Amino acid sequence: MSVGWPRDLSAQIGLTTLAALIFTQILFLALFGAERGLSHVEEQRADIIRQGERLVGLLPKIPEVARNDVLSAAGSERVIFRLSDTPMVTVSSDGDAQMELAARGGSVEHSGYEPLAAFARQIGLTPATLRLSLPTSDGQWLNIEASLERPGAFLPPRLLLGAILSALAVWIVMRFLVARITLPLRQLAETADALDLDRNPPERIETGPSEVKVLAKALHSLHARLVNAVRERTRILAALGHDLRSPITALRLQAEFVDEDQLRERIARILDEMQEMTETTLAYARGLSEAGDKRPSDPFALVARLAEELNTTASPVTLGSMPVVTTPLRELPVRRAVRNLIENAQRYGDKVHISGELNGSIARIHVDDDGPGIPLEDLQRVFSPFERLEKSRSRDTGGHGLGLTIARDILRAQGGDVELLNRAEGGLRATVTLPVDPGSDTP
Repeated sequence: MSVGWPRDLSAQIGLTTLAALIFTQILFLALFGAERGLSHVEEQRADIIRQGERLVGLLPKIPEVARNDVLSAAGSERVIFRLSDTPMVTVSSDGDAQMELAARGGSVEHSGYEPLAAFARQIGLTPATLRLSLPTSDGQWLNIEASLERPGAFLPPRLLLGAILSALAVWIVMRFLVARITLPLRQLAETADALDLDRNPPERIETGPSEVKVLAKALHSLHARLVNAVRERTRILAALGHDLRSPITALRLQAEFVDEDQLRERIARILDEMQEMTETTLAYARGLSEAGDKRPSDPFALVARLAEELNTTASPVTLGSMPVVTTPLRELPVRRAVRNLIENAQRYGDKVHISGELNGSIARIHVDDDGPGIPLEDLQRVFSPFERLEKSRSRDTGGHGLGLTIARDILRAQGGDVELLNRAEGGLRATVTLPVDPGSDTP
């Protein structure tokens, strides 16, 4: 199982904050360690210089034969004093004391790393040797070579504990603030998911930051405008459909007085087509207004009943394995959507096979036919209203181009969807997906 960047906003902000705190604490401790190491090296260097200056002042008072013994006694394993006619380090023209800080043991650093190595020696991070040359009153040089000790631990326990506690305190406060922000956002997402064009919007979020309140207000306002627009559209088209029925009925009555049988039948067919187009368009405009409330239902059992109803000798419908699940569902519109898909498969194929599967919280229903399929570039276009791939004007072969549109709108209103896919063995597969309530009863 791979561990990646979390998708949860709270976890993202928490991890980002924690990473920033760790980085700042590491930077602070590094700066503190560098300053502490630099002070330690400077103290050692100043102490060695003081010792050398005292010895330079004492050397004229010491007999020449005893000077080396005195220098040996003044030195130690770490500090070595020697008298010489030449300085150990390069001196300036005015003969002032000179000193240098070199790598211990005389090792030569790679040229690319020398600046970094020199800085590490300067702050006591790596072992170093101090070389110092002081002029004496008789023209000789006191050469001093001292091994500098590295400071103790750069991170004293108290300082390290303080850094950890401060980072933890900031992180806890940040988690509290993030929770205060993300909880209203989660509630807002749940509210948005529960919005229904057939119902009044749920109560508006009144907690959290002002930005969340503004977003909640905008969401509720948008919902109200959508509801009004859909209702207005439904009222207009319902009135239009109702008003069209009267002239169509009147024309049908007038057609009965036509003496020529062939002309009368042609007029009747045209009027039937007008009547069916009116009813279909009105049904599409109504959308889900006839949906009703959700009730516990088994979508697979619903599909099984539909398959039994639509199974005929001319267009056989076979049923595969179906799981059992109970979930809140609007049966009437879902039945209508699946019926459209099955009838569409029967129209273009000789045989139809229906199967179902349950994948976690998603129910999938597959409607397979053995027809010619659909070109890849048209798999999405067929969902557009009044879009027909069959170019004839016959209602028996092409329909009105609203069946798939109505089916998809219904299923999406349920939180599901429908997808078309050409089968490798030939024909078309329509896959219906419907969400299953996690709290629903499953065997």
